[in-house]
Amino acid sequence: MIKKPKRLVNLIALTTAVVVIVTGAFVGTALGKTKENKNSNDFAVMVKDKSLWAVNLSKSDKEVLVDKDGVFKNPTISPDGVNVAYTKDENLYIAEIDLIKGQKKPIKVADKVVSYAWGKNTDLVYAAEKGGLSGFNLKTQKSSIYIKSEEYYEDMVSDKKGNIYAEVYRHYTKDDGQYIEPKGLIRYELDLAKESLIVKSKPWNDETGDMGLAPRAAGVSKDGAYVYIWCRVRSGSTNADGVPFGVYDVKNNKFTPFNSEQVYALAYKDNLAINPIDGKRPVVNNGGVRDMNVNKTIGTVDVTNGIFNPILPEKMISTTNDPYNIMAKGMVTMTPSFSPDGKKVIYSASPASSDAEQWLKAPHNIYTVDLKTKNVEKITKGNNFDFAPNYISKGSGIVFARKTGENMISLFRLKGNKEECIAKAIKLDEYSWYYGHCKLEESLDIYTFN
Repeated sequence: MIKKPKRLVNLIALTTAVVVIVTGAFVGTALGKTKENKNSNDFAVMVKDKSLWAVNLSKSDKEVLVDKDGVFKNPTISPDGVNVAYTKDENLYIAEIDLIKGQKKPIKVADKVVSYAWGKNTDLVYAAEKGGLSGFNLKTQKSSIYIKSEEYYEDMVSDKKGNIYAEVYRHYTKDDGQYIEPKGLIRYELDLAKESLIVKSKPWNDETGDMGLAPRAAGVSKDGAYVYIWCRVRSGSTNADGVPFGVYDVKNNKFTPFNSEQVYALAYKDNLAINPIDGKRPVVNNGGVRDMNVNKTIGTVDVTNGIFNPILPEKMISTTNDPYNIMAKGMVTMTPSFSPDGKKVIYSASPASSDAEQWLKAPHNIYTVDLKTKNVEKITKGNNFDFAPNYISKGSGIVFARKTGENMISLFRLKGNKEECIAKAIKLDEYSWYYGHCKLEESLDIYTFN
């Protein structure tokens, strides 16, 4: 049993209803026609001060305005790259991306949402604060209630083929206190309108000391065959220092938690890199302790047996068999991502340091490693804090984030040896940084045609 955070209690007390708005005036817009994507280049959608912008990543171009006059968060680009979903002042919107003309008139989908994900190109699935699961279809321009319930659906991920995975919670009052009881991880199939509980939560056991299970989907393989799962426990402070890893085999309807001595990591979205070619071998940024300045190294996880294999040369590896090791040695890694052919991993790394403040000021550079040869190449060589790299232009270019202020980053492109700033003043939430980790997905989403 987990006591509900005070902020959530206040939020529920203030929220009395969710109003789903479908504006008829927008039916004739290009968004409603769900046109085929005419953006022929990779692009990013980013949050700036009271505005949302898009920028072409493949060539030098001006930024284009998507929406303005609000507090923006969590831009999420549709699978076909045509539209972006986002929250504005905590309400859910969809807007078409036009890299040439810029701002289109957005559609307001719903008030006060807690989670959302694209089920398909034309279907956005979302959960509102009052509970249940709903969806908005771009073709019909209408919202539908999928599941009418007082249960909460949070932290959604999608296989982009019509299957949504989400955590489900029950909220209740006991002895004048507000509590949350996790139900487990569910799959919702849009085509069948069917909900299935695939990984059930386990309660805390005082007698045995078992801290239970509150599973969270970390991602889905490109073919939809494997759902990678953070095996969180029923203790927020324990989860903050790392959790075991597991996998759900969709075809065989089987959940396998792995040995925590093999795979143990912080449950962040960018601590997992999904191999676009081989879903059986994702990369995890392994290592416990909430501080990003110690005990982190990237490696592949064979989901058939749960074995973790470091992919860096031994002298660069900072972890040991102890998941809570705080020794400062080797290189600590973060934000891994695959090349389109699945042969290389690009990531950010810096020397491990026992001094977190000094580590934040030290150079963080971008590296690549060849999975077969373990050959490592240093891509950026300055004294900046560079992180969150991605391959663009079908692998011929690289884009990455650079910290430029307290809660500010810029986006840089690297093609050949040429480094170019393509977007400045991307705004991060003041609570984005946590022990050296940045929730960049709250302010940036990148779409590539790989």
